Amino acid sequence: MSEIIIAGAGHGGLVAAWKSAQLGHKVTVFERNARENLGYDQKDPVDASYFDYAGIEYPERWKAPNNVITLVPIDKSVQPVTLPEEKGAWTLIVERRELLAFLIDLCEKAGVHFEFGCEVREPVVLGSRVIGVMTSQGIKLADLVIDACGIDSPVRRNLPDFMHIQKDLGNFDRLHVYRAYYNRIEGKPDPEHRYYVYVNANGTVGFTWLITEPDSADVLIARFGEVTEKDIEENLDFICEQNDHVGREIIRGGKVVDIPVRQPLAVFVADGYAAVGDSACMTIPLKGSGIGYSIKAGTILARAIEADVYGLFNCDTLWKYEHDFFRETGFGACTVALEKNLLPYLTAKDVSDFIASGILTAEELAELNTDKIEYLRKNNIVSTVKNKLKLLNGMPELRNKGLKIIGWFGREKLVEPLF
Repeated sequence: MSEIIIAGAGHGGLVAAWKSAQLGHKVTVFERNARENLGYDQKDPVDASYFDYAGIEYPERWKAPNNVITLVPIDKSVQPVTLPEEKGAWTLIVERRELLAFLIDLCEKAGVHFEFGCEVREPVVLGSRVIGVMTSQGIKLADLVIDACGIDSPVRRNLPDFMHIQKDLGNFDRLHVYRAYYNRIEGKPDPEHRYYVYVNANGTVGFTWLITEPDSADVLIARFGEVTEKDIEENLDFICEQNDHVGREIIRGGKVVDIPVRQPLAVFVADGYAAVGDSACMTIPLKGSGIGYSIKAGTILARAIEADVYGLFNCDTLWKYEHDFFRETGFGACTVALEKNLLPYLTAKDVSDFIASGILTAEELAELNTDKIEYLRKNNIVSTVKNKLKLLNGMPELRNKGLKIIGWFGREKLVEPLF
């Protein structure tokens, strides 16, 4: 039996904790928040297949209603694009707080111990190995530390440089997101579609979504730059002008948070250390959705722990976790990240032009909205992009921006076989 510390009660960390405890290990989760304050006060979609992958039976009530998405370009001369319903990967809608409580219950039944209100501040390193964490309640030692502290993890950010794990993220590696649930105006009918995504006009591409619920209007405003009070006010004005059923009274939410929108970290294991979830940037890069990836990663990590029969938990044995994650999921995320890397070079008008030219179809946008992206995973990926760029011959500036993708795709396809 080994001592395993989970730093932070993130989704992936909890799945790894649950499965590690089932293997007979002594597992302790240290979480800075009180139990009743865990998680964002919001709903999120997730593909049911991730729960199936982890062997988690989920409640029937989580099954989602219609999630057809309509993308609305800023150029009103360009028709909105409605994504094919059959391409929707989101088959569950879960309350984040309910999901965390659900996973914690699984963990406790398996014997996992929780220390709530205990802040993890930095790793404890001896030689080349992480041997524990420094917390608000003192030093806690373990054979393995699983980092589930999130995007700005104090564990990852304080690791020694020789571990070659990226500590800080770039400006376009994180999305600043405001989300709140507003009241619905009584007597106003539902819109044509439940789920709208609006591309914004102010500078570099951001987006705003509106999801109409029976009892509320779910509004999200996302930017690479700072989300200001002015941004929130202007976007809410726009939403209310376009949708007369949306009120201005906040029912819940109303916070700005950061989420990673990039490929997974190139290295996320070291001697005595493994990162999971947002700590390792395990999200769908175009939108930052990470619950599914985290659940899958926690499961893959638990398999690596099980395979390490001598409890070494070093780079050699934990490499199985990193290798298997990239083979099963990580390279797909990298391909989507290449698309995301184009966004800093685009304006909202460029996005409208992409849609108007036919270079982005409803089918392809649906693929990019999921982590499946079959059309980008074909062997002829570079020639596919080249053929699409021919559609932009009459728009040289936009075509030059699109050409940046080709080199990125080529490099990614060269690296993938090495895994």
